[in-house]
Amino acid sequence: MPDDLPESLLRALLPELAEAVANAAAPGLQEIRLRVGQPVRLRQAAGEAALPLLWSKSRQDRQLMRLLDNSVYAYEEQLKQGFITLPGGHRVGLVGEAWYDEGRFGGLRDICSLNVRVARQVLGAAAPFLPWVVQKGRVLRSLFAAPPGVGKTTLLRDLVRQLSEGSAGLPPLNIGVADERMELGAVVNGEPQLDLGGRTDIISACNKARAVEILLRSMGPQLVVTDEIGSAEDAAALLGALNAGVGVLASAHAASYAELLARPHLGELAAGFFERVIFLARRGGAIVPAAVYDGRGERLL
Repeated sequence: MPDDLPESLLRALLPELAEAVANAAAPGLQEIRLRVGQPVRLRQAAGEAALPLLWSKSRQDRQLMRLLDNSVYAYEEQLKQGFITLPGGHRVGLVGEAWYDEGRFGGLRDICSLNVRVARQVLGAAAPFLPWVVQKGRVLRSLFAAPPGVGKTTLLRDLVRQLSEGSAGLPPLNIGVADERMELGAVVNGEPQLDLGGRTDIISACNKARAVEILLRSMGPQLVVTDEIGSAEDAAALLGALNAGVGVLASAHAASYAELLARPHLGELAAGFFERVIFLARRGGAIVPAAVYDGRGERLL
């Protein structure tokens, strides 16, 4: 079993699945894909691996109830969003047949696929980015962009942790996190499963616009942080933070500056709202700045 395979994750799996994963996983396990009628597949740093374990509907049902601690009701709202957050911060995405109640989306049933995403905190991941984000004694409004899987959430998590405790010559900051997808802090039963620092307040599973509004009204943050922005509502929420005199850090899916500018709402934010737009890359397993732009769109790196 790899040294970096979390015990909290193995405890959430069916015994036969936990044993198969522990025996076959390589270092850097990222995802466990469970599709009915297909072999279990692992996505890890070295690439994909298929396990000699055929995933049946019976196993899927038993695994789902284990994840839900035999209480569908307790996870009802998360299920409507298509994910479950587990102790340890691990996140399980799920898809199946959608059902509706009087025309409104009610949730999913007959779950056919589960995607177990392994949560890992990378302490120090933000170090290469701090000189670009903190200048002249303040945090610049910054957007971090990359395709899925590069490490945007990991980076934001460590930036929040470091800035909350005091870093890059700044005193400790009070930070409000709008964690709509419950990935940054991964709060379970009121307790963050991942370290966002001692001066961070988290609102989970709430749309970003409402979450930012509540944080500004209730918690008085000096910095607001949110993940995966893209809608007009998200843009309005960030402008509300600016009008309140609060700093902003956010992330978005985009592979290039041109792609970012072409996306509705994001392009306007990138060109006028954010003072830094930073693209991420992975090199030698580390997350690094690949390109940095200022608020005028001029490339700095």
